[in-house]
Amino acid sequence: MSRRIILSMHTSLDGFVAGPNGEMDWIKVDNELFDHVGQLTDEADTALYGRVTYQ
Repeated sequence: MSRRIILSMHTSLDGFVAGPNGEMDWIKVDNELFDHVGQLTDEADTALYGRVTYQ
């Protein structure tokens, strides 16, 4: 049986994850995105988060 690895990450079109001061206020989570991520999480066996995201 094979398994898939799925990466879900907020990234701007120019490849940045955070602003110059570490801010992530540009990320807009609407209901559609929230539902999509929830479905991925519900179907996953394991979720791996970075230290800052987890905290």
